[in-house]
Amino acid sequence: MKKRNKLVAAALALAMTVSSLPVMGVFAEEGGKFEISVTGGGEDSMVLDTSECGALNGLSACRHLFEGLYKLDANGEVVLGQAASVETSEDGLDWTFTLRDDITWSDGQPVTAQDFIFGFNALKEAAQSYEALLSDLTNPDNPYEAPDDKTVVIHLASPTAFLPSVLAFPPTYPIREDFYGDGETYATDPDKAVYNGPYELTDWQHQSVMTMELRDDYYDSANIQVEKINWYLVTEERSALASFENGEYVYSDLIPDEEVERMDGNGLHYVPGNNNYCIMFNLNQDPEKGGTGAEALQDVNVRKALALAVDRQRIMDIRAMNDEPGITYASSGYTNEEGVDFTEYADPWLDIDNYEGNCEEAKQLLADAGYPDGQGFPVLKYIVNNASRKEVAEMVASDWKSVLGIDATVETSENFFTDRDEGNYDVSYFGWFMDYEDLSNMYSSMLNSDAFWESEEFTTAYNAAISTSDQAEQWEHYKECEAVLAKDLPVSVLLHSMNKYLFHDDMYDGLVYNCSMFVFTYLTQK
Repeated sequence: MKKRNKLVAAALALAMTVSSLPVMGVFAEEGGKFEISVTGGGEDSMVLDTSECGALNGLSACRHLFEGLYKLDANGEVVLGQAASVETSEDGLDWTFTLRDDITWSDGQPVTAQDFIFGFNALKEAAQSYEALLSDLTNPDNPYEAPDDKTVVIHLASPTAFLPSVLAFPPTYPIREDFYGDGETYATDPDKAVYNGPYELTDWQHQSVMTMELRDDYYDSANIQVEKINWYLVTEERSALASFENGEYVYSDLIPDEEVERMDGNGLHYVPGNNNYCIMFNLNQDPEKGGTGAEALQDVNVRKALALAVDRQRIMDIRAMNDEPGITYASSGYTNEEGVDFTEYADPWLDIDNYEGNCEEAKQLLADAGYPDGQGFPVLKYIVNNASRKEVAEMVASDWKSVLGIDATVETSENFFTDRDEGNYDVSYFGWFMDYEDLSNMYSSMLNSDAFWESEEFTTAYNAAISTSDQAEQWEHYKECEAVLAKDLPVSVLLHSMNKYLFHDDMYDGLVYNCSMFVFTYLTQK
């Protein structure tokens, strides 16, 4: 009897302990549905209006709630999504999609071809980072049409082999016009949108957590095991790491740089970055846009001095994260038919092996601009969005101080993306993580950037590049894009980083990580 009581007491104690732990799905029956908690980005990054989303974490969230003509499968490959089939014309200019018969919005209404056309138009009219994503590729006189409820036709200006990757990317997803309205409040709360992806947003405690639940009426729900995703809105790296280590989060993309070595082999994963890590300069002197940029930064020689004075090798050595030096805007990994990497084909922006020479040139440029030894130079407001980027920014600022004699205050902004978009900065962190694996995506990031920079020369070269299917000709135009950026310096590239994230792969399989975006839909338990 006493033995039995002890067993009962132990069982009750275990049950109480288990009930107090965060739900990670470890107690679900084999092959059954389970619930996970994750973190990736703060409230500011969670723009769920697909016509306006731009931050990586918000884009990742949209991949769960919405779906395009194409989607990412469990292997991270681009496959048909809401489309059942596609036919292309012989010249490659006309793509005709037939929608699936079993696709619905979360309120039960069928997804129609007109929903895609409305989404395409909303993207173009939103005037955000991706406004030209489709318009740069399509026939300007007749870009796309919906001849009936089940058919979407896209007319291209020139053959575009990477169109499926573009159409698998959230900004090209459909939008229901009756929910969109004027777009001001669309998708800002669970009831202000409907969802055609595998999940619907059922709760949003702003600044805290979003809850996504699997839709029973999603056409592939029977093959999805993750029933609920609690998506915590966190930006503080140390607290996110602690929550990951104590089992609260299955996944986190927040980790302090100084903890990287300790976490290696304890849930830390590296993947190719497909990105650049930059300093962005505010070039806004337009009174109608607030004219917020420091006047000194409008001089390209000042920007060049600031770019040359940064010791990139020191930053990479301190980070110790297998970074590549930022000598071109494009990252490595894109080769031509001869096997030459584009970063070797394009002209480098600077020689990082001649840092002493770069510093001497920087001093002379600043003096020529009227600021010898930094005299009279304004204190720059340098904004970042997390502690690791603040550490790098402080290293940059220390180089500016020691080499040029100028000061910069480094601030971690609570509303970073809004501040950068509105120009509430002088210098800012900027990183572009490629949305699909094609060089066009890297250069498109500068067509409507938060640097408030415009260049007809750059736009002409970019448009010429995406309008040809001849790789040699295309690369020449992208090389021109590099040259214009190196000349005008709206940004200065520091490095190209590897991406890192924390994931409990000891308990789960099936995380999809593609161009810095993550998908939890296909997780399974070990």
